Parts: sequence; structure tokens; C-alpha cells
Amino acid sequence: MQTEDEILYEAKQGIAIITLNRPHRRNALTNPQMRRLGEMIVTASGQSDLRAILLTGSGDKAFCVGADLTPGDTPFKPDFSRLRLPFAELLRAGKNCDIPIIGRINGDCMAGGMGLLGICDIAIASDTARFALSEVKIGLFPMQVIAVLRDTLPPRVLADMSYTGRFVTAAEAIGLGLVNRVVPASQLEEAVDAVLTDIRRASPAALRRGRYALRAMESMSFEGMIAFAETQVGPMILTDDAREGLEAFNQKRKPNWAT
Repeated sequence: MQTEDEILYEAKQGIAIITLNRPHRRNALTNPQMRRLGEMIVTASGQSDLRAILLTGSGDKAFCVGADLTPGDTPFKPDFSRLRLPFAELLRAGKNCDIPIIGRINGDCMAGGMGLLGICDIAIASDTARFALSEVKIGLFPMQVIAVLRDTLPPRVLADMSYTGRFVTAAEAIGLGLVNRVVPASQLEEAVDAVLTDIRRASPAALRRGRYALRAMESMSFEGMIAFAETQVGPMILTDDAREGLEAFNQKRKPNWAT
């Protein structure tokens, strides 16, 4: 295990586990931590033996409540010499990651924490989790966060949450498509492990090529998407994983992936 005091990183059985480790601050992030988290995502993305990233928070109160607003630590200090902000760079790293990101939402997910949720491909939440775009309550607006939630939430729901800052329960979140599953807090670990078990069985090449395709198609028309998809079929079939997968299927055995 590689340990940063306030962010933990562990690669285990094909999964990179990244844990926000500031439970005393409800896993809020400072600028240095945003940069470090982005670096961890980029590092995991470049490891050929990894199938996915699991992103979670320490404790049972909060997944992440966004930026640390403590005087002296806040990321909201203006610096007009910077063209790219640390949180935006973190979201870019998540969006451009080559492997799926799984969110283990163990508690409150607010403000910038909703941005982290937005870069997750799959999210499993505790039934005690709450969700909010709360920036308007402190005179701000979730400018960067809405960029990663725009395609996840219906426009009226995104506007409602952004303008009111209201909390959404876990039960409501699953109906809105914010999360894939909601389970009792005592069953969260088991539910996440079940998803990771399925991912460990999947082809590493298919996961990477699939996430690339899903990301590339986001802004395309149907004709653009189908034309792009046509170009991806041939290279995918030529991968070692595809050859092994088809052979294993015909031999009625489990595939032995190269990585």
C-alpha cells in the first residue's frame, strides 16, 4: 500500500483503491489533495494490470463534501495566472481515464463530491447517503461540477438541485440515475465487492476499449456514433483478449486473460 496521510492508494487484485482519508473534515479536499487525487487516477489509468479504480471515502459520515472551506485551505483563492484549476484538472483526469471508475458512496456527497460522483461509471451508495449541489448556500455555483453531471441528470433536476441546494436522499438518487444501487450501510462492502468481482472477470482490453468508445461517443450524433463504432470492431477482434475469449467460449471454459 502506498499511503498519503489524507489520500490512500492501494492496488489489489486488479483494482486501484483510492480512499479520501479526512473523516474529521468529512473528506473535503484542498488544492494539493485535488492535484494528488488527479495524479493517482492518471497513474492507475496507465497500469496495464489494473481493470478499474474504486473511489471512496473514510468513515461512514461522508464520501466527500467538496472543497475544504477552512480559511487558509480553501481552493477558492483567485489566481488569474492559472489557466487550469486543480479541480477541473481532477475532473479531466477522471473523464480521460482508460479504465472504469467505481464509486463507493459511503455517506454525504455534496458540492465537489458530486463532481467526483460525476466521473464514476458505476456508483453504489449506502442508504444513509445524501446528495446535494449546495454551493448556492454560500454564494457560489457548481460551475465545474455541472460539466460532469449534465449528461447524468435530467436538465430540470440539475437546475433544481443547483438553484436550491436541497438534499436528495439515496432513495431519490437511484430514481434520478445518480447511482446504480442503494443498499443498507451494513451491506455496502458486500455490494461493492460483487461489482468488483464481476469486473475482475471481464477482459481488461474490452474494459479499456469500451470506456474509450463510451467517452468518444458522448457528443456525437447517431450517424457519428455508428460510424465510429464501425471503425472499432476490427481492432477489437484482433486483440489477444478477443481471441482468448472466443476460444474459451467454444471450449466451454473460463478465459485466461493476458493481464
